[in-house]
Amino acid sequence: MQAPADQNAEMVIIHVLTRLLRAGAEENTLDIATAQQQDGHRVIIVHGLEHEPTIAASARSRFELHQVDSLVHEIAPRHDIAAVRQMVRLFRRLRPDVVHTHQSKAGVLGRIAARLARAPVIIHGVHILPWVQIRQSKRLIYLIAERFCARFTDMFIDVSPAVRAECLARGMGRPEQHVVAFSPMPVETFRNAAWPDDWCEMLSPGPQARRLTKETRPPVILMLAAFEPRKRHLEYLNALAASACPVEAVLLFAGVGPELEYVRAAAETLGWSERVRFLGHRHDPERLIALADVCVLSSVREGLPRVIVQYAAGGRAIVVTRVPGLEDIVGDGENAIIVDSVPAAAHATVRLLRNPKMRERLAEGAAATDVMQWSPERTYPKVREAYAAATAAVRRRAGGR
Repeated sequence: MQAPADQNAEMVIIHVLTRLLRAGAEENTLDIATAQQQDGHRVIIVHGLEHEPTIAASARSRFELHQVDSLVHEIAPRHDIAAVRQMVRLFRRLRPDVVHTHQSKAGVLGRIAARLARAPVIIHGVHILPWVQIRQSKRLIYLIAERFCARFTDMFIDVSPAVRAECLARGMGRPEQHVVAFSPMPVETFRNAAWPDDWCEMLSPGPQARRLTKETRPPVILMLAAFEPRKRHLEYLNALAASACPVEAVLLFAGVGPELEYVRAAAETLGWSERVRFLGHRHDPERLIALADVCVLSSVREGLPRVIVQYAAGGRAIVVTRVPGLEDIVGDGENAIIVDSVPAAAHATVRLLRNPKMRERLAEGAAATDVMQWSPERTYPKVREAYAAATAAVRRRAGGR
C-alpha cells in the first residue's frame, strides 16, 4: 500500500457512483469533485452502466471519466464480481490517494475493490440509508454488506446528523469516523427567484396561455424529483386524482428517469393529461419553485433530500413524507406538513390549496428557515476536514506498525 498523500499536496481522488443521473447524490458528488479540482487535485469519476448521456458528457468535459459496465443498480452476483475485478484493475492502474464511494451498490463494491487494490484512504459518502423501508431479506443483505465494508472504511461523510446517528446505531464505524457535511448547493439562487419565462405555456399549453395573467393563473403543485420508484410519483398522482383536488389546479412534474412513461400513461388513464405537465429536466428549479403554491416530495427513502432544502430556500409551503433526516430542515406545522403516507400527502396538498392562510403561514416559516448550512462555503470545508482526518488516521496506523 502506498502512503497516503499530504492533504495539502496534489492528490489523485477517485469518486465511485453506481449511476450517473440527474439526482441528488450525483449533484452532491460532482459539486464536491469540482471544488476538489479547484483545490488542485486530480479528480476521476468512475460510474456504472446506468447513466444519462448529457450528464456523462458534462462530467467528461470537466473530469476524467471511466464507465464500469458490470456495475449495475440491482443485486446481481455475476455482474457484481465482475465489477469488483474491473475496478481493482482500474484502481491499481490509476494509483489513487483516496477512493471516495457514493450510493449503495458502488459504496459496497467500490470499497471492496479499493481494499483489494490497496488504496491508501477509503471514504464512503452516505447519501441515503439503503436498508430503510425495504423487505426484510434485502435489508439484511444491505446491513451485512455495510457492516463488513465499515471494517476497512477510514471515514464516512454523512449528509445529515440523523443519517450519522442511524449508521452508528447499526454498528457502522465509530463516532470519530463520521463527519456530517450537508449536500452543497447554491441556496441563495432560490431566494426571491423570478417565475420561468415560459410559465404561461407551462400552465396552459395552446392559445389559452396568452390570456393568463399572474392574477388568473391556476393553483400550482410542484414535485422536483427523478422518476424512480422510491419517489412514488405514480402513487402520488393516483392519490391526488382520488382526492377532492381543485379542478383548476395544475401538477408540475420536473425530472427524468425510468418511471416517467409509466406515470405519463397513468395521467392519460386517469383523465389528467390536461392537468399534469411533464417538464423533463429543467436548469431553473429555483424558478419552478417560485411559481409553485405547494411543493411536494413523496419519497419512501432518502438521506436528507436536497430538494426539501431548495423548497424551503424558495419560501414555499412544503408537503413531504416522513424520512430520516427531515428534522434537520423542516418541522411539522412550522414550515411543512410531514405525513406518513402518500394518500396523506395528497390530502395535505388539497388542504393547502383550499386554505390560503395555512399555506401562507407555512411559506413564511419556510422563508425564515436557515438554509445557509447547505451553502458550498459552509459544506466543503467539512469535506476537507473528513479527508484530513482520514489521512491522519491512516498515517497513525501506518506509523504504529
